[in-house]
Amino acid sequence: MVSFAGVALLATACSSPQTGNPSPDPRTETTSTTTSAAAAKDPLAALKPCDLLTAAEIGSLGLTAPGSPEKLGGKELCEWKISGNGGLSAGAEKGVADLNLDKAASSSIDVGKYEAVLVKAPNGAASLCTVAIEVTDSSSLVVIANLTASSTDTAAACERATKAAELIAPKLP
Repeated sequence: MVSFAGVALLATACSSPQTGNPSPDPRTETTSTTTSAAAAKDPLAALKPCDLLTAAEIGSLGLTAPGSPEKLGGKELCEWKISGNGGLSAGAEKGVADLNLDKAASSSIDVGKYEAVLVKAPNGAASLCTVAIEVTDSSSLVVIANLTASSTDTAAACERATKAAELIAPKLP
């Protein structure tokens, strides 16, 4: 709580004329430099996953609009559902090389201007497909499509994942 004397002191300090050249508060420069450095290190830090698909794009994928924001392992992701047929999730992750992807089911693909990894039926789950888009060495955007757990249509899951990744890629930094 600020005392009346403190307010009077602040008012006096603000109304006193100062000579010399104004200079920015060095604390502000450090903060903006730190923020810029953090953005350079992780360009997906400010990403809002549920903003990655427009209503029209959501509809074209047969997904329920809008997506539902979720947290998993401290990371934000968005989940969209398809009534009776699984859904889709997307979120920022660490670099592709650092992800625990099923190497046996992986292949390299291009998604827009980015290199990506397509993982068909990771760990034998035929109803799943993952596309990990490499944004930088230390950041990626992961899109996971799933069908109902009893489905064995990996091709349909991968079609959903790659189509969503193609729609999302132009919005990445």
